[in-house]
Amino acid sequence: MLGKFNQLNSKKQGKVYIVLAVCLVSFFIIGIVAAIGANLWANKNRVNDKLVVVSPHPVSFMEPLINEFEIETGIQVEVKSCGTAEAIQMIEEDENVDLMWGGSVLTVGPYKDDFLPYRSTASDCIYTEFKDNSFNTNCFTDVPSVLMINTDLIGDIKITGYEDLLQPELKGKIAFADPTKSSSSYEHLVNMLYAMGSDDSNGNAKRDTPSVDSEKGFEYVNALLEQLDGNLLDSSSDVYEGVANGKYVVGLTFEEAALTMLSAGKHVRIVYMKEGVVSTPDGIYINKNTKRTDEAKAFVDFMLSYDTQVYVAQYLGRRSVRTDVSNSSEVLAKAQINIIEVDRSLVINSREKWLEEFSNIAEKRRD
Repeated sequence: MLGKFNQLNSKKQGKVYIVLAVCLVSFFIIGIVAAIGANLWANKNRVNDKLVVVSPHPVSFMEPLINEFEIETGIQVEVKSCGTAEAIQMIEEDENVDLMWGGSVLTVGPYKDDFLPYRSTASDCIYTEFKDNSFNTNCFTDVPSVLMINTDLIGDIKITGYEDLLQPELKGKIAFADPTKSSSSYEHLVNMLYAMGSDDSNGNAKRDTPSVDSEKGFEYVNALLEQLDGNLLDSSSDVYEGVANGKYVVGLTFEEAALTMLSAGKHVRIVYMKEGVVSTPDGIYINKNTKRTDEAKAFVDFMLSYDTQVYVAQYLGRRSVRTDVSNSSEVLAKAQINIIEVDRSLVINSREKWLEEFSNIAEKRRD
């Protein structure tokens, strides 16, 4: 009996050891899972601590500025690169997005109610024409619309402005993005309506142009879309990269993009349209729902600071909005450009109507 009891006891002890082993393994696994979970939660919190910025700027443009901002302020930044239309949508739909960096005031102006009113600490040094805070933005840089020519492909074709784009030799060789997706293309749409819709579109547009004949302007837009031969592009980068890489002869783009391509050794040149050039500031827009208000304001102040604006003007091909910063010698002085002043309120209030008309023309072309 004793031997049998010992056997039974041994079996019980074996079962106990197995149970203990299973428990130990379970506790070990639970511990690992808990540690992983804690680590993931910590990482999640670290991500959420970052200032989230959406921007249509090229990554190469943003990187040096973001790096310096992080070093100087200790504020970490998460950048989401996207088109202007998508950036606006993200501001409206994602409360974790703190601010939008880029996008012209003419494009973003209709969404001013999505942004937090804030006047930068640098406002005393900003040109008067860039101080208007009625659209809940701080102007970042001054951005003229231009044409960019591929000098390897242009041959003997002469291009001095919009009218020259209608030459038969250029059909299917012009790069232009959909203005419903690209703010730089919307700038060109506005520029075309003013330059080609005015009473004088032969290079004599006045700085104080008071109004625009959109009907006459859209006659030109219709002719230009015919010249595109179905090549309506999806983004601003498709335009300047397409011209720089030899896919298109000419593109409707913005000055900084063309200067960047020049600096990269691409065979391109810049044309300021003889019929007139609209030069519009882009902005920095703080999401009214941001949970990082102080950090967002610090971002605005940094981007408008003297040192940052000097760097932007001298190395990144942008025109500063500060009175105490000189622009790069590579850009043409505004006094030498046939600048068209637009009625910002009119343009902003007409945006949906003009885009709808453009889309209708483009749709008929596709049919």
